[in-house]
Amino acid sequence: MTIVYLKEKFPPPPFDEEVQQIHYFRDLYDGNHENIFPRAQELAKETQVTRFIRKPRKAYLRKAVEKTAQHHYVIVNFSSVIAELPADLINRSLGNISADTETDKQLLEFVQQVAKASKINQNIWAAVVQHQVDGGVAYRIRRDMKGTWFEWKPADLYYEHDDDLGADIPWVEERGDEKFLRVERQRLEGDKLTIQQLVFKMDGETVKEEMDIQEYAQQFSVEVPEDQELAGITELMCGYIPNDETLLNPRGRSGLRNIDVIQEEINWTITRDSIVFEKHGKPKLAIPRALWDSVANKNKTYYGDRFVRHADLEVVSYDEKNGAVPMYITWDAKTEQSFDHVQRLIDYMLVISKTSAQAVGVNTDQGGRSAIAILYEWIQSVIKAEAIKDKFNNAIKEAIRKCIILENALGSTAFKDVDPVVEWADMLPKADSEKDEEEIKKFEGGVQSLETTIRNLHPDWSEEAITAEIDKILEHQAVDGLTPVITQPPKTSIGDDE
Repeated sequence: MTIVYLKEKFPPPPFDEEVQQIHYFRDLYDGNHENIFPRAQELAKETQVTRFIRKPRKAYLRKAVEKTAQHHYVIVNFSSVIAELPADLINRSLGNISADTETDKQLLEFVQQVAKASKINQNIWAAVVQHQVDGGVAYRIRRDMKGTWFEWKPADLYYEHDDDLGADIPWVEERGDEKFLRVERQRLEGDKLTIQQLVFKMDGETVKEEMDIQEYAQQFSVEVPEDQELAGITELMCGYIPNDETLLNPRGRSGLRNIDVIQEEINWTITRDSIVFEKHGKPKLAIPRALWDSVANKNKTYYGDRFVRHADLEVVSYDEKNGAVPMYITWDAKTEQSFDHVQRLIDYMLVISKTSAQAVGVNTDQGGRSAIAILYEWIQSVIKAEAIKDKFNNAIKEAIRKCIILENALGSTAFKDVDPVVEWADMLPKADSEKDEEEIKKFEGGVQSLETTIRNLHPDWSEEAITAEIDKILEHQAVDGLTPVITQPPKTSIGDDE
């Protein structure tokens, strides 16, 4: 039922293999390819610079002086683009979040407070990227001095129980030379929810023994929430959003799967070209044999050895009879096939990851295009992002609804636990003229009200400004509708005409 940590390595089975995959794809996304690709590791053995390139600048320069790099492993990391593009589109389209009510002012204010404390708009990009890289992302409801809110958690810090009645949120804390495993365990027991705080001592990667949570809090002066029993709550105050889940992979799969080998081949092809250019691309000075012998013999006389320095050739004489002069030899490289190979690999990677080439800036043409034309070029990426957006839309609604439930249980409120309203805009930008034309056509076609049209045309206007604009338009229409023709009333008869 629950997860066993004692005498086990962390993370515990059956999550250990999944966490290894998560760390693999994180290295792929972050560009730490020397950690995962064999050819990058082999090339890194020639120099230690690659391992220090992401360290602070002074450390990198110091290491570079100690051992100069002969060759550098070149990373063109399309994996990061594939993971970040859906996050860019979803981040742009997320709009206002409010309660699904127009009369309950307290509920409206509470939902606004939850959205503000949770920093939903600020954190949605990071959550979507982590969702794509790890294959899922979790959230946890919290109530503290900030109020009631929720936070996103990585997939490797959320372990559901096998009976679907609980979940653990574990994390490792380092206190000096010691390591401790903290766990927040949520369990449903009948008609109540229990939230328990646990702590374990660790020896390396192994969980050694459990210790008292209050003793831990006093020893290291940390605040630990008290254990809670919440009667009447029949759902967990946490949740999980899988990516591309299947029946065999219910916790989801990374959005970077199946492209790692292609990414490694792209890196290696570009690195190989770089090595060839380094070896043969520099111009080489060629001098006649007689000139070389003349300079070398002089150095033999002066220094006791035959050699030619670059400085010796800055000013030289040449054979006027034969016209023998120094010359530079340059290498005319033919690399078109190599570049074509890289382009094919990039195309394969984009197809496998369901990413539009135009969306990542390749295979683009010049010239202005309408929003509709751009949409069709980006359609594959937009469809992918729309599916991810639907999952986050449901997750945000569910998280805020659970915040309402928790507030009702711990506070003095009696809010109606309903899903909030999450507004989403178009993922792709439109020119103002094109957007205005679409809104006017909807209004003239009778499928959209005047008020909605003005709201869509001016989303930043206040309610007073929208109302004033509606009155002006209706007044103008009324004036235009007046006719100068005076229509006489029908004749009537008064009295009896007998």
